[in-house]
Amino acid sequence: MNSVQPIKVFSTSGSIELARNICNALQTRLPKEFQPGGCLTLSNSGFEKFDNECILPHIENVRDHLVVIISTHASQIHTQLFELFHLIDAIVNADAKEIMPVFPYYEYSRSDKKDQPRISVMSRFLAEIFNNSNLGIRKKIILDPHNDHILEYFRPTANGISAVLLLTDYLEREFLTPELRKNSVVVFSDPGAAYRYREVAHILNLSTAYIDKQRAGGKTTPIKVVGNVRKKNCLLFDDEILTGGTAIGDSTMLLEAGALSVIFLVIHGILASEKIPVGALIKKLEDSPISKFILTDSVPVSHKLIGTNKFKVISVANLLAEAIKRTILGESLTQLYLPENVSLYR
Repeated sequence: MNSVQPIKVFSTSGSIELARNICNALQTRLPKEFQPGGCLTLSNSGFEKFDNECILPHIENVRDHLVVIISTHASQIHTQLFELFHLIDAIVNADAKEIMPVFPYYEYSRSDKKDQPRISVMSRFLAEIFNNSNLGIRKKIILDPHNDHILEYFRPTANGISAVLLLTDYLEREFLTPELRKNSVVVFSDPGAAYRYREVAHILNLSTAYIDKQRAGGKTTPIKVVGNVRKKNCLLFDDEILTGGTAIGDSTMLLEAGALSVIFLVIHGILASEKIPVGALIKKLEDSPISKFILTDSVPVSHKLIGTNKFKVISVANLLAEAIKRTILGESLTQLYLPENVSLYR
């Protein structure tokens, strides 16, 4: 075990509920000597806003502490980002020993490569900010980045963990009856998802299919279903859902190919649109041909789903807490990728 280093946890304003749940999970995972007062709770912080819209953070004492900052994609994303930058600066100025950002969802995760002329690669640019040696940030945790090469933008490389086994575990324990399993197939939203989540079908002992897609001019168009889905219940996996247009389009194609039903499993439930209100978006998904949506709380979403029937939200708080604990104590994160270890964080 590493030498004892007291821990404090902070959060940007959009991540407070998840951060509190992570702290609760850490109370039983971290040795008491790492927890101030013997019980880790979310640290006090606040942001004073001035008439010119600038903000000023107020934090408690962090001198010689390891400070964990939970920051996920939430409403007013640019406000959240600047809160994160302000927190980091204040914590550095207050002589913290080390800072460890944790991203349940990494902002601008989809802006990960220059695939069009004259555009920014914002996920790389943000990583370069965190790479600034003056900030003292060496350890970072990212849950299911859109592409694993995002981890390599960081110096040292960020640690990636995945919630896909949580979704798979839920399917096995709570959803897949013997009758449903007999007529099910794992479907991936595209070849990339088929590669990232390839262990799912092996764990469930099911056949696979994927949706072939064409990408051009920033748009993605489904072309065909590769694999047999006829008279099958499709367990459709993807990493993110935004407006739901892709999920509905993929599901419609599967049903037209003869599928019996579609259960959509997704890690990051953004569920937002610039064109329609949230309520209308959720109703569109409720009225869609998708039988069930199973997603995580990596992004604040439960408040959008009150009164819905098709949505099941699984918390990633225990997974993130386990990853934080292992990073602090110098234990392996690779163990979290083993199906037999899901019980550590379900």
